[in-house]
Amino acid sequence: MNIRQQIVQSNIEKTAIHLEIEEDAAFTRLAHSLVTDQSLHSFEERELVDGGQDKQIDVISIFDENDEAYVYILQVKNTQSFSSNILVQLRNGLQWVFNKSRADISALSNTNLKDQILSYRALQSSIGPSNIHVKVAYITNAPRKVISNECIEEEKSITDEYDNEVFASFKFEYWSAEEIVDRINALEKKNKKISADIKMRYDANAPSLIKYQTQGLTGIVCSVPATEISRIVNEDVNGYVFDLNIRKYLGNRGSVNPEILSTCSNAETSYLFWFLNNGITIVCDKVDPVTDPDDPHVKLTNMQIVNGCQTASSLARAGTNGELQKDARVIVRIYQTEDIDLVDRIVLTTNNQNKISGRNLRSNDLVQVDIERGFEFYNLYYERKPRQYDSIEGIQKASVISNDIAATSYLAVVLKRCSDARSRKYKVWSEFYDKIFTGDIVQPFVLSSLIYSNVKDSLKHESYVKDSNEKRRYIAKNASFHISRIASFLFRGSDSWIDTNKMDSEISKIQDGMVNFDDFTRKSFDILLNVVSDEKDLNAELKSSHLDSKISKELNIKFR
Repeated sequence: MNIRQQIVQSNIEKTAIHLEIEEDAAFTRLAHSLVTDQSLHSFEERELVDGGQDKQIDVISIFDENDEAYVYILQVKNTQSFSSNILVQLRNGLQWVFNKSRADISALSNTNLKDQILSYRALQSSIGPSNIHVKVAYITNAPRKVISNECIEEEKSITDEYDNEVFASFKFEYWSAEEIVDRINALEKKNKKISADIKMRYDANAPSLIKYQTQGLTGIVCSVPATEISRIVNEDVNGYVFDLNIRKYLGNRGSVNPEILSTCSNAETSYLFWFLNNGITIVCDKVDPVTDPDDPHVKLTNMQIVNGCQTASSLARAGTNGELQKDARVIVRIYQTEDIDLVDRIVLTTNNQNKISGRNLRSNDLVQVDIERGFEFYNLYYERKPRQYDSIEGIQKASVISNDIAATSYLAVVLKRCSDARSRKYKVWSEFYDKIFTGDIVQPFVLSSLIYSNVKDSLKHESYVKDSNEKRRYIAKNASFHISRIASFLFRGSDSWIDTNKMDSEISKIQDGMVNFDDFTRKSFDILLNVVSDEKDLNAELKSSHLDSKISKELNIKFR
């Protein structure tokens, strides 16, 4: 092994210990986290399709963002090579995902693969392929140099077939030890201070610089050569200048970044860049404008680009390619403050140029920070941001609860909106946000999360997973929120979420292992089985709010 392969192996071993799983499974989880930009703890078992008849596909992850979706299809091998034969089989697997008839798919013996393909097909029917971004990745712990010509030929066959403007985007990627370590390094960087002098346009006889001060705050708006932004980003090879930005550079995904590149690189349009681009927002500890007519610039101490990562990175890319035009200018807003709360508010209110996930956008909200502290009262870790606790040793897997899980558990169990928690969880961070995150007591979040986590664990039992009855198996796999809502009622004896002392007692019982969730899950499963109609499409019914009402009615009839 070379040094990068050793680094990957070390991370595999740490992940295996942290998640208490075998190393091959740990590599799959690690790879999934790095490629999808998700936490290790956000992985859904149903996404794992590895097994018999898996068509050389290990994971299919689908992230639905209302009118847009991202689909990741991963082949992960804990080996030190790339196989062209595996790519041939993977290409066949993509045929099953995108082209095979539903009759053929229904005959697959690999139920996880079948379910994920059908979930994708339902999504495609709903929003159309032109709104779906597909990424296929072949990941091993091999040096990149071992990728053979045969592999490259198979890769070309895949991209030729699917990168044809049917999807919003389609991308095939090799992830070798080099790419894995590069990604790990990018994620592990912490609070690196970047200071810089940025040349600006200044004319004492024209209003070319705006400086505003109030109540100890300083703001500056100025025009800067695009080459200056390109220089700063390219000199910062580790990307520390984007530490406070809420997401990474998106490359050519979507329509915005290709347009940025086109405008700043074209000699006929580059002078328009100042007018067509929203600009860049920088926060810093100190800003000092130097209005020397021979050398006008701003001196920045500990600067961070908090909005405009896409613009800055696109300019850097154009600069690296030698295409950035000298007459391209960009508006820069600079805020001098060491007030962390104000920085968070600036991040929230200025990030609106490219589509971002609501979860990331809300991660620094005061209510999210409060809930994080509230979970600490129960020796639990509330994960506000993806991978927040992944690199911290000594934290047990079961103690980490992502805010995604906490929010959807609350939506299903406390608010009794199981169908929304299962099928419309993207609304948690928009339409449902204020209903869920009221800033009130923390116990309902903790308790509903623990109930959901325990029910999910119980549903992993072979009696559910390998049930020969298709209806029972499908419900066990896809109705965990509905079952958790029922289990909560059976365990607690009510739908009331007011008595904090009672909830503290219930939390304590769960954490002390005094609650038999296997029993509650079995009873809840049987109740749901009776409520779900035999005549209706199961996928459609589990999305229906009418089923939520039927569950509540059934519980009130049986137990009141």
